[in-house]
Amino acid sequence: RYYWLILLAAAAAFAVTAAQAQESWNYKSYIKDPNNGTYDKTKFRTSTISLKDEKDGKGTFRMITAAGRPDPCISAGDLPAEVVRSAETLTITVLPPLHGCATFRYVIKLDGSGGVRMARRNDLWEPDGFDHDLTPKK
Repeated sequence: RYYWLILLAAAAAFAVTAAQAQESWNYKSYIKDPNNGTYDKTKFRTSTISLKDEKDGKGTFRMITAAGRPDPCISAGDLPAEVVRSAETLTITVLPPLHGCATFRYVIKLDGSGGVRMARRNDLWEPDGFDHDLTPKK
């Protein structure tokens, strides 16, 4: 009789672990104007960001863009990330390998309503002011 309870508990734990193996969100990658170096809030590429292999505050971040190059500070491959979860948010701080790129993070609301991209400037985290979507990928 207890065998079924143990089996059910193990199956539930496996389902939670599998769900946390990789999480993905919709993302808008804004395009920089080559003439003046600014970003246009009306021009973006649809992308997906994902977090996988999360363990002990670390994880692997990746951005996939359907066409063109994503954020210039993100390579096409996996990047190391620091991960912090609270009751309301998931914070993913990406550690970009490119010289001259500011450290940045995503603060994603766990209720599915979106989030913000922030950059570290002068030892402060500042939102970049763009709507990046950051809703769960379905």
